[in-house]
Amino acid sequence: MKVPAITFSFFAFMALSTAPGNAQCIGSESVCNQAVPRLLKVNGVLKDTAGQPRTGVVGMTFSIYRESSGGSPLWQEVQNVQLDQDGRYDVLLGASKTEGVPVELFTSKEPRWLGTQAQLPGDEEQPRALLVSAPYALKAADAETLGGLPPSAFARATPATGQNAAGSKVIPLPVPQALGPATGNADAVLQSSAGLRVTSPGGKPNAIPAFSGPSSIINSQITDTLGVVSMRNLSNILFADRFPGGVPDAVTACPASGCIIYAISPKVNLNLGTIDPGSKSITIYLGPFTYNVKQITLRSGLRIFGMGASAAPSGSDPGCTTATPCNGTTLQSVNGNNPVFVIPRVNNRAAIDVLISGFRLIGSVGNTSEDAILLDASALSNAGLWYSTIKDIQIFNFAGIGLHLKGTTDGFEAMNQWVRFDRVVVFRTTGGGNGLRIEGAAFELNFEDCQFDGHVEGDGTNIYIGGLAGGIDGFPITIRFRGLVSQLAGTAVQLDGAEGISFYGSHHEKVWGVYQITGNSNIWNIGVTISDAWFNTDVGAHGGSGFLLNVGTTLASGVRFIHNQIFGSPDIVVKGTNLAQIVYQDNEYQGTGIVPPTSGITSQLAPAASINIGGVHTIGLNPSTTPITTIQSSLGPGEMATFFTFAGPVAFASGGNINLMGSPTLTVNGSITFVRNDLLGTLQWTPVSQWTAP
Repeated sequence: MKVPAITFSFFAFMALSTAPGNAQCIGSESVCNQAVPRLLKVNGVLKDTAGQPRTGVVGMTFSIYRESSGGSPLWQEVQNVQLDQDGRYDVLLGASKTEGVPVELFTSKEPRWLGTQAQLPGDEEQPRALLVSAPYALKAADAETLGGLPPSAFARATPATGQNAAGSKVIPLPVPQALGPATGNADAVLQSSAGLRVTSPGGKPNAIPAFSGPSSIINSQITDTLGVVSMRNLSNILFADRFPGGVPDAVTACPASGCIIYAISPKVNLNLGTIDPGSKSITIYLGPFTYNVKQITLRSGLRIFGMGASAAPSGSDPGCTTATPCNGTTLQSVNGNNPVFVIPRVNNRAAIDVLISGFRLIGSVGNTSEDAILLDASALSNAGLWYSTIKDIQIFNFAGIGLHLKGTTDGFEAMNQWVRFDRVVVFRTTGGGNGLRIEGAAFELNFEDCQFDGHVEGDGTNIYIGGLAGGIDGFPITIRFRGLVSQLAGTAVQLDGAEGISFYGSHHEKVWGVYQITGNSNIWNIGVTISDAWFNTDVGAHGGSGFLLNVGTTLASGVRFIHNQIFGSPDIVVKGTNLAQIVYQDNEYQGTGIVPPTSGITSQLAPAASINIGGVHTIGLNPSTTPITTIQSSLGPGEMATFFTFAGPVAFASGGNINLMGSPTLTVNGSITFVRNDLLGTLQWTPVSQWTAP
């Protein structure tokens, strides 16, 4: 019979008492046996049927038999083993059992055989290997005799030289010869011709021992209590339950190089208090509990992970009670009207690489103006939140602003930039501030699948993006929303001085006015895109004053309302003061009317040598004898514009950017459609069709 290549060695973890004088086990046999863990170290190689090494984690059954084949196992154990790239593994038999390997298996002089079988489909038990020599060292745990003498003889002996400087007893360990399995390639158990003498000043229950020198053992940082393995006293891994003050104390104890703090034990102090990591790079893990919190300063390298913010049974309201508790991690503010999350108010001290995720944030009881997250870089230089992520957070019961970002009023000296907000949900209080407010300088902010809702239809504004009062040169630039949900408000979104603001795939319900563009800050709104939105049947209807888009200022250009779905009958779809700056195109109207009620989609102009149609596709022209030679527009190549005349002819002439295909002039008394093309290298308007009144 071929014996598999499995090696065995024996680990005899002697029972070391914490008292130096009790290094030897001198007592009843049952007491000694309970104190000595009985483990067999097995090394082996696991291959598949093709002879290739297996890798990864594999469940294996280890069985000890009386016979080399056949028969029932005397003892069995199942363990998960880690295979390296060559299929090799090391395992301690008995490690999953409180009593280890029963010593009774080896009290007779009969041989014992080890069988191994991978718990994989089609795998059978490998040929058994003979256990020789080393396992029988377990017999020493019986302490029936030591060197032929009973234990009591050693208890009465007075050591002459067998005591070290610390007063510990010297324990001679039996060193049987390691014959190994039949293949003869096993590791020796304890290779020493004179015997290895190990000393210990005492032992701690459940602590794994470690060699502090060639012949001395100390307690390691690893403990094993009923199979639960943990590491303690590591300089950069701290457990908040070991500190009376919880997380704040752990932050103080964290080394300057940074650390990871676990606050997931049910015994941890749930008062987070005030946390400011300073210059330390700290990661904090929070458990599924409700923590009280005053204020957390977001500094570079700070990362806070909760265990999620599952919705409460009552829906949008947190509604956490003893009877119906919220799941996941909750942070309950106890900071009155002061914000919970803030950034450093220091010049040249941006907070970089910050990540907070996975919790519910609830405002202080009775607060009247508290912000949940205030990222205030105004009146600073070279500061703000940069290259960071805020995700998977639900915000409730803040009468101030849920997510508040502020930059400088004039210029871009300090601002929040390159920040991603992912699955952030804010529910405004009735009569409270905005769910999201971005004011002053800001740059490259991305919102993915976020929700900013009120509680009552017609109440307040969910989102504000624009300048700060009194400033004209500090404003948000390049702010993107994808999958935005904004519901239950008087206005879903107000823009008042911003550039490059885009909304893709938004969803709106129960809102009187959806997108409002204003000029209160005296800052231009340039490049606003509203695309692929869903407007529910109850949106934009409010006694004649409702709307989907209202450009109520002349300080606007490049406003696009395209590819949207309109399911109701709003009071008006699009209206505006600066009519020529609204592009209305490819929208799907499924309301009860035949066409959407709009204004600002078409315009009426008096002809001149140069006219500006902005983004309008349909233009009415008053009669004139002045030929039109240049058409200014924000429309791009391939887009068309149709002109029709009122009460008289209008002339177009080649020159400028009009190309009449060789004709010097063209008189229109009806309508004509031009396409903007770039076939000749420059953007030109070329006629494609004309209709003349009979």
